[in-house]
Amino acid sequence: MSEESVPTESVDPAPAPEEAVPEPSSSETPHASHRTRAILVACAVLVLPVGYLLLHRSPVNASAPGATAQAPSIASLEALVSAQPTAANRINLSLAYIQAGRPAPAVPVLQAVLAEDKTNAIAWNNLCVAHTMQQEYRDGIDDCNHALAVQPDFQLAKNNLKWVTDERDATVKAITVQEQTDASKRDAAFYMAEGMNFLHLGNYDEAIHAWHRTLDMDPHNAAAANNIGTALMFEKQPDAAVPWFQKAIDFDPTMQLAKNNLAWARQEEAKPSR
Repeated sequence: MSEESVPTESVDPAPAPEEAVPEPSSSETPHASHRTRAILVACAVLVLPVGYLLLHRSPVNASAPGATAQAPSIASLEALVSAQPTAANRINLSLAYIQAGRPAPAVPVLQAVLAEDKTNAIAWNNLCVAHTMQQEYRDGIDDCNHALAVQPDFQLAKNNLKWVTDERDATVKAITVQEQTDASKRDAAFYMAEGMNFLHLGNYDEAIHAWHRTLDMDPHNAAAANNIGTALMFEKQPDAAVPWFQKAIDFDPTMQLAKNNLAWARQEEAKPSR
């Protein structure tokens, strides 16, 4: 990676990819971390490039010469943002979330910064990282392009734009390979995976179509029904999403994720702006 002209925060690479189905915590609200919680499929953890984020640095207070300051905890940063919601404090909180492997809560924090100042290139860059970690490549590309529109010489944003573009291109390639699969080998699991690839590209209609094919082959597949509802939520169609979440619950009454998503959809339905 090329040398940066701005301060960067270096981190160790993320753990190797793991296959795991996310289990929502009972303490989470239905609307929390929607994109990472709403899809019931296995997702891989992306390896993060070194020097991928920016933070606003605060002076280090050392109690004695040579003392090493410890990074503040997420809880302390959350308390600081609650008391002093400056752009710098919120960006530092977003970085802490991302370094902890929790990009979802970083997104609304950064979006709040950008709602107040759309020229904050650091916030756009870090939002790109958070979206890329969540495999939301279309959003990540848009974020990095916004950062570069504000600051064309922002090398870190250029690096991250290449990162997210490479991830997007790899997903496109995976879909191309999937399309060459013989029809006789396209089972329910094939269409579940294909739907996820389309979702990562922001192609929600194709994702929905793939999960319909899953249901054609496995009519009581609760995960597919849940995922269709989620894609409809991303398309801002909560009315259409509700029956799919309900169908997922009918197929599997123990699926807490679908119950959370149903509550989310009904919450969106009830908003006055609709």
